[in-house]
Amino acid sequence: MNDGIQKPARLAMLLALATVIHTAEAMVPVTMLWFRFGFANIIGLATLYLFGFREALVVTLGRIFLGSLAAGLFGSPAFVLSLVGGTSAILAMGLVHRVGARVFSEVGVSVAGAVLHNAGQLAAAYVILVRNEGVLLLLPLMMVAATATGFINGLAARFFVRHFRRVTQTSALSKM
Repeated sequence: MNDGIQKPARLAMLLALATVIHTAEAMVPVTMLWFRFGFANIIGLATLYLFGFREALVVTLGRIFLGSLAAGLFGSPAFVLSLVGGTSAILAMGLVHRVGARVFSEVGVSVAGAVLHNAGQLAAAYVILVRNEGVLLLLPLMMVAATATGFINGLAARFFVRHFRRVTQTSALSKM
């Protein structure tokens, strides 16, 4: 397979994987405080490291739209919260990756994305759903949860990126 085909094929596989994870996670019963791990963000972060910001943005937005369609949530408040959170996260991760690449690893970039994801979702929930300042009392708890899930997802993304690179290098070497 030539380079003109490999990149779109790999991005399509990443989008499909992120969509499956997003959809599966949407089907898991919600725990307290709308808490989910956000495992699909692992693929967005991995795409950022493997291909760059533009591609990571496309994979993130694509999985939100496709996953919401597959789960029957497109246009719902859950879709809006997912869109705001995912967009906030990938923008934050892209900025931290670009500006602080020498300081922050995948874990630090992931934590920044998780914190902004939760903050964005909480802001959207306040504006769209709740309209009560009391919802902002959840912010400290959500930041702790974001730090924990961001750490776990960052480690998973680091493993994924290393494995992806190793597999693609092995396949490239076997074609020589």
